[in-house]
Amino acid sequence: MAGPASQQNGDIAQKAPLVLVVLLNWNSAVETATAVASVSRMDYPNFRTLIVDNGSSDDSVVHLRKLVGPGVELIESPVNTGYTGGCNLGMEHALKTGADYIWLLNNDAVTEPGTLSSLVAVAEADPTIGLVTPLIAALDEDRLIFAGGVLSIERQIYEDTSDPKEMAHWLAEDPGLGIVLFGTALLVRADLVRKIGMLDPRFFAYYEDLDYSARSLQAGFRNVVDENSIVRHVDKQYYLKPLGMKPYFWYYMARNESRFWRKHRGLFASRKMAWHSFNRFLRFVNRLDSRPDSQQAILAGLWHGWLDRSGPYRDGVRMPSLPSALVRIYSRRKSLQPKPLPSPDGAAVTGS
Repeated sequence: MAGPASQQNGDIAQKAPLVLVVLLNWNSAVETATAVASVSRMDYPNFRTLIVDNGSSDDSVVHLRKLVGPGVELIESPVNTGYTGGCNLGMEHALKTGADYIWLLNNDAVTEPGTLSSLVAVAEADPTIGLVTPLIAALDEDRLIFAGGVLSIERQIYEDTSDPKEMAHWLAEDPGLGIVLFGTALLVRADLVRKIGMLDPRFFAYYEDLDYSARSLQAGFRNVVDENSIVRHVDKQYYLKPLGMKPYFWYYMARNESRFWRKHRGLFASRKMAWHSFNRFLRFVNRLDSRPDSQQAILAGLWHGWLDRSGPYRDGVRMPSLPSALVRIYSRRKSLQPKPLPSPDGAAVTGS
């Protein structure tokens, strides 16, 4: 027979909103197991964990099945449906099982015990809040990565920052800006999903969180950064260390930035941001002389973005030869040579 303490804990859990924590795995079972262990130490009284294996080609599933137990489930997708498709499987499961919130947590992120409790408290304080994120910090350094972003679709403005004070300044100076959030540790209200649907599968990976934030704002919801909570995550710093990034990263980033603006502004009205994106990614092409595979991936991503294509990256995909030759001639212009970039300590870093 349960004692008074266990009965009290059970009452608290029943009253707390149910949260489904969704961890997406793709050939990274060790990272996922670490994330599950981190989640299991949270103090929030009413959550379940769902691991979605997204068509892994290694032996991930064998290891993930060992993690299944009380409060931990596993869905095995036979194919890789991308970050969007894998998370959508989790969202769909959350709606079917009556969850009040879905926490989309990257499997290479590490949470603190009180993070989810803080996020839910923020969301519960206002039913118009659709999305909440903690501050995102570097995994192995005492340094913030993300403290929020601002967006205006009409004025074609997007900026993000790692400085909470800068974020507050932006909003104070321009109250018309909307808040947009990264998907690293994104708490999603189930009612928002019912109203606007799930992540757009056409993005496959990258820019889906910016798109979802924009759709949340357009539906009349608020997006909030909870500065009282934190999650740690690997900071890839692609703008400082482009050589370390895989070709598929460059493909999706180059493709989806222009696709995001086309989706929300239309082909003609988005031409300004498409031109800005084109020139910015060509600077990365010039920095990646030792990585022709990444150069080709960027060019292919730009080409498929112009064509509004979706789907997964394929090894060896290329921009057609004639446009590629013309683009490379243009990219050698002096104005597109690598520019000095700020390093975390404020010194200039030039691309090589």
